[in-house]
Amino acid sequence: MRSHQLFTIVFLSFLASILIAGTTGKIKGRVTDKYGQPLPGANVVIQNTTYGAAADKNGTFYILNIPPGTYTVNVMMIGYKTVRFEGVTVQTDLTTTLNAELEETVLESEEEITVIASRPMVLMDATASASIITSDMIDDSPIETFQAIVQTKAGVSVDAGGALHFRGGRSDEITYLVDGIPNINPYNNGLGVDIATNAIQELSVITGAFSAEYGQAMSGIINIVTKNPGPQYHGSLSLMSGDLMTNYNVDINPLIQKQAQKFDFLNSREIEATLSGPVPFFKKLRVFTSLRQLNEQGYLYGLDRYTPYGVEKDSSEWKPFPMNPNRKTNFQAKFTYSLTKKVKLQYNFFSENRFWKSYSHSRKYLKEGHYQNFKTAINHTLKLTHQLGMKNFYTLSYSHAENNYKYYAYKDPNDKRYVWSSVGYYVRDANYEFYTGGTNNGRYDRRVVTDLVTGQFTSQVNDQHEVKAGFEGRFHNIYLHTWRLLVDRRDEPWIDANGNNIYDEGEEFTDLDGNGEWSSAKDDNNNGIYGDIIVPEEGPSNSAYRRKPVELSLFVQDKIELKDLVINMGLRWDYYNTDGYVAKDWSNPNPKEVKPASIKTQISPRFSIAYPITDRGKLFFSYGHFFQMPPYYRLYTNPDFDILPGVIKSDVGNADLKPQKTVSYEVGFEQEVTRDAAVYVKVFYRDMRNLLGQRIYILPGGSDSYALFINRDWGNVKGVTLSFDQRFTGLVSGSIDYTYQVAVGNESDPTRTRRDYRLTIEPQKKVVYLNWDQPHAFRFVLNIGRPGNWRISSIGRIESGYPYTPKDANALIRVAEENSGRKPSQINVDVNAYKNFKIAGINYRLFIKVYNLFDRRNENYVWDSSGRAGYSLGRFGDESTPEWINRPNWYSKPRQIYMGVAIDL
Repeated sequence: MRSHQLFTIVFLSFLASILIAGTTGKIKGRVTDKYGQPLPGANVVIQNTTYGAAADKNGTFYILNIPPGTYTVNVMMIGYKTVRFEGVTVQTDLTTTLNAELEETVLESEEEITVIASRPMVLMDATASASIITSDMIDDSPIETFQAIVQTKAGVSVDAGGALHFRGGRSDEITYLVDGIPNINPYNNGLGVDIATNAIQELSVITGAFSAEYGQAMSGIINIVTKNPGPQYHGSLSLMSGDLMTNYNVDINPLIQKQAQKFDFLNSREIEATLSGPVPFFKKLRVFTSLRQLNEQGYLYGLDRYTPYGVEKDSSEWKPFPMNPNRKTNFQAKFTYSLTKKVKLQYNFFSENRFWKSYSHSRKYLKEGHYQNFKTAINHTLKLTHQLGMKNFYTLSYSHAENNYKYYAYKDPNDKRYVWSSVGYYVRDANYEFYTGGTNNGRYDRRVVTDLVTGQFTSQVNDQHEVKAGFEGRFHNIYLHTWRLLVDRRDEPWIDANGNNIYDEGEEFTDLDGNGEWSSAKDDNNNGIYGDIIVPEEGPSNSAYRRKPVELSLFVQDKIELKDLVINMGLRWDYYNTDGYVAKDWSNPNPKEVKPASIKTQISPRFSIAYPITDRGKLFFSYGHFFQMPPYYRLYTNPDFDILPGVIKSDVGNADLKPQKTVSYEVGFEQEVTRDAAVYVKVFYRDMRNLLGQRIYILPGGSDSYALFINRDWGNVKGVTLSFDQRFTGLVSGSIDYTYQVAVGNESDPTRTRRDYRLTIEPQKKVVYLNWDQPHAFRFVLNIGRPGNWRISSIGRIESGYPYTPKDANALIRVAEENSGRKPSQINVDVNAYKNFKIAGINYRLFIKVYNLFDRRNENYVWDSSGRAGYSLGRFGDESTPEWINRPNWYSKPRQIYMGVAIDL
């Protein structure tokens, strides 16, 4: 029955017309003579492309499916002077209007009229909040990742852990798109493959009520369109390196502090390169490639003080070592091929390979045995675009994405450096603060594969209606294996002087455990074999599963462009089959007594409207219902219902979770003040329901219990954003953004219910500030210089601190309301300065980037007992050591200075 339903749905999807998110814009306009009479048949051509159109009987023309960028457009007709529009900007999902008035001339004349087009500061057909960032803006800004420039936009905040939040939503409520294809890891709803900034042509940050073609997101969309290959060969190369240059104490330990303050120009190194142009021997085939390699040692250091066996080294051997190294390589190759003038093929390949370690304060004095993290992600996409005349086109796409992540202390599970489990992770110093021995014996292996099929049909039905309809199918394959090695103690190494393969008294040995005696192998894992490593049987210490969920969707959307009104209205339908099982009785779950999770469907209406109030200003309103499945790891957690004995020691996933829901409202006003400056005012409200939470179940007998994920949390966000944008006039350009918002709900963390139950804290009965609530956020961008020659660009922010829950260090119960305290405010300024010059026909750029210019020590985390990162109250009279209290990773990065050179060929 289920397979029959799936077939029917897929079949109807294809009949609905052949969901690719927006990756192109359009140009429309009217061609007339000086008397205002239409000129049918006038040709409109985008220079150096195959895009063009002819004016109809009313002089109207449309050019659809244009990649974002800046173009030169020629309007021509025999007997009339050609009008050339230079600097015409096309943006994703938006309409650029060009009206041409042609002057008569003699037939032999080749006279032209050149018009320098400027992008309007107010986009009259934009019916919801969106910020558009071009490749030029990215090149000029002091940023290294696209996430860094996204966080400068109004309504976007960054929590203490670096995760993005759009208008008060949770961090996993954002969808990432690359060239119209979802770039998501469905396991955690995070970014699939990271995209290097040198590959980006345009980036749209949509925080308002987005249209029906966008799905699986509740807070916002990050839509990336990568660069297209050009007809001529073009290449670029950028080299950059640098390190900290700070005045504040990174670490309280003098050896670590000395290492951190030593300027090493090669501490962080980055190489970026691009190459674009036609492929030799293939006339119609073009390629664009980009490469980015990052190698940074990090700025957080530990001290190699103890061996994994718990033996303290001589102080002369204590050496600093990096604790947060990061190495990453991003690569893209984009091929375009014109089968005919109307049919184009595009193949895109992205990859990301990354190694890193995360700082662990408790393992600060233990170099060996810490987790190493590895990520490998790829994405293949093939897209066909077919232009059906001037007013219609369709696209079909297929993509295959793989996302692999693993961690372990050592690659070989039989590595002899693993320390036995009885020591394992539990050896601490006398103050029970820092680990003085042991290795991380856990291992993790996750593989996520997604095959995606999409299609979209776009029709400019008439002068007023642009209709889109499409479908999307996502077919996932999720595998997860987590286990913990059970390690025996081994014979301590010795020199077998008499060659009898047995330790004899007096033979030299390495005293690994420091007890002064030679220690032989033990059977700590109780398998009858001394000195070996085993993997436990299936259970809490060894869990694996594979699931194959399916997501389908359909949408239809109409953009109505009237003379004094623009309306976007649409409808979206989503289908979810989680391919999971749930217990028949959650009060006593049994893996042998389960039933299939139910199939979920949702209807999402979307509506937005823009109304011009002057020739340079507008009002707009948007409204929409947005649904998103919780990340799959919440559905599949502990699928075999392995409940550890005791009070809430286990979480259990729920494959029958419903989609989470947000209803969003927005009203905005935008007005050009001058031709190069505009103000923007937006008021928004978001109602969030069915968010992920937990319910506590007590098993029969009353001594054991667990927490089940359910749809129980809720919240709302209200706010206003004020912005001012100034385009380059003279030597100055910039923008100012201010956001005031209040984000409240019953819980911030889906697992908070479990934690409160274990600590006998009464559940909240009223709304509280969410962890990422930030009432005030002021950002600015200031550019000074001559474009194309020299420039100093700066990004600054002054923001409220995030909330925290004050606690009494000597009390076991909460003494203040949740999130009733505020961390200190955040202040930061970053700068990029460069100078362009040319030698022997080659363009060079010398640049310097400074992050955290004023070396401010922003406190991202604080002690709950004090509200500050630098000191804490002791528990029951026992004062913690200064080394334990001082957490260098609780502060923002110190000042960093990078210098580099870029070559443009």
